[in-house]
Amino acid sequence: MIVLLSGMVLFIAIHLFPTQLQARQALMGKLGRVPYLALFAIISLIGFMLIIKGFGMASKEQLWQPLAFARPLVHAIMPLVFILLISAYLDTHIRAKLKHPMLIATCLWALVHLLANGDIASSVLFGGFFLYALTDILLAKSRDTMVPKGEPKAKFDIIAVVVGLLVYGLVLRGHQTLFGVSVIG
Repeated sequence: MIVLLSGMVLFIAIHLFPTQLQARQALMGKLGRVPYLALFAIISLIGFMLIIKGFGMASKEQLWQPLAFARPLVHAIMPLVFILLISAYLDTHIRAKLKHPMLIATCLWALVHLLANGDIASSVLFGGFFLYALTDILLAKSRDTMVPKGEPKAKFDIIAVVVGLLVYGLVLRGHQTLFGVSVIG
């Protein structure tokens, strides 16, 4: 559990660091923009790798029985999650309206997976990501980097929906291979 918790703390801390505008600006001023972004990426990757390793090592002891409606809820919400994720990278009306579609997607992904999994490791993973994303949404108001830059275009919304649904389909089909859990059948 220590490895999972270490990865979660590292990953979440580096992603919350940009909310501390003065500290971020000072570090970026000292290192330069590209080295700062490289350091951010390296620390994120180390945290992510620790999360993956730690989740595999952590206890799968059940804390509660997953709710009966949770699995159908995951299947209902996850297409939206992928659409929101894709829309975060395009000048969509979705992004213009929601401002933080990636963080909203993370909240939804974490919440439905938390409801569908009652084990200790899943509770730490999905509960931690839910709290992180919710916190970051609340703190994001202090950052201008989260505000959409371009003019939204309907064609990008269509692209976000189509690509989001395609990615959802690929993840659904590959879920067993990627995460060790079959969600089809």
